[in-house]
Amino acid sequence: MNAEPLPPPGTCAAALSAIEADPLAPGAAAESHMKTCTACSEARVFFLAQEDSPEALAPAGYFERLPGRILRKLPARPALRHRLGPLGWAAAAALLMAVGAGAFLAGRANRTPYVEATLPAQPGLLETSTADTPFHNHEEEASQVQSLSPEEMKALLERLNSAPAPTR
Repeated sequence: MNAEPLPPPGTCAAALSAIEADPLAPGAAAESHMKTCTACSEARVFFLAQEDSPEALAPAGYFERLPGRILRKLPARPALRHRLGPLGWAAAAALLMAVGAGAFLAGRANRTPYVEATLPAQPGLLETSTADTPFHNHEEEASQVQSLSPEEMKALLERLNSAPAPTR
């Protein structure tokens, strides 16, 4: 296969060179050739489409004045302070104070809970739970007994002998 494009015929080459020179007025010979050759007339359209046209520039200060022009087109609305007189502001303040005072007093009225959950005291359960604590260091209790005076030791032994043995 041949990778190079085929050269155009002689009449097409002459018309294309005239179109490249001036796509708007290529000449009478090129005009008559383009009436019969669609490839050359499409080439002229492509050249005309590629013509550089200057970009339309915005006037100086256009974008700076744009927000003001848009705001002028919007309907005018009076401000809230003009529509609401001093009597209206006083009524709004009184209503706000009344709602605040009512909420404060309603909060003070409901200080006690509706339902109180209470558990019956079980002293036996509490004594066994503290005595049977796992990984409890009993050396602290023994050090307290060793620091007692002889009179305090006798009183402790008498109290232990008179107390009934706990049942498990």
